[in-house]
Amino acid sequence: MNDNSKTMLALLAGVAVGAALGILLAPEKGTDLREKLGDNLKKTGDDLLGKLNSTIETAKSKLASRVNQASEELGI
Repeated sequence: MNDNSKTMLALLAGVAVGAALGILLAPEKGTDLREKLGDNLKKTGDDLLGKLNSTIETAKSKLASRVNQASEELGI
């Protein structure tokens, strides 16, 4: 086995052990944990969508301002 194969095998083993320990030591039932994760993911997605919309509106505003400025300079 070459070094890359050993590294990948060690990484996969670490992920498997971590997942198993996480499931075994989880303080909540799986259904409760999945529901909480889903709620957190939805909130994070909503936050990101809000930031994206804000960024798009800012970009539109700046673009419109630049177009107006260029039109005035060109006398259009």
